[in-house]
Amino acid sequence: MEIHFITDSQGNKKAAIVPFDEWERMEKAKEFLEHVYLYGIVKKRRSKTAVANLDDLLKGEGLTRADLES
Repeated sequence: MEIHFITDSQGNKKAAIVPFDEWERMEKAKEFLEHVYLYGIVKKRRSKTAVANLDDLLKGEGLTRADLES
């Protein structure tokens, strides 16, 4: 894979140019890893009971269920 770097006047790398096919592959891998991470969070939370119900959340925001209907 051929990567080209864009540097500033001091020679510090500021950006990289990668082939489009490689970029697409990395994006798909990133999306997959995000889904795996979120699955882990959901799986962990499924076994826990709710800490607050809807009414508690609304009260914290100064709202009621009636406010949601209007």
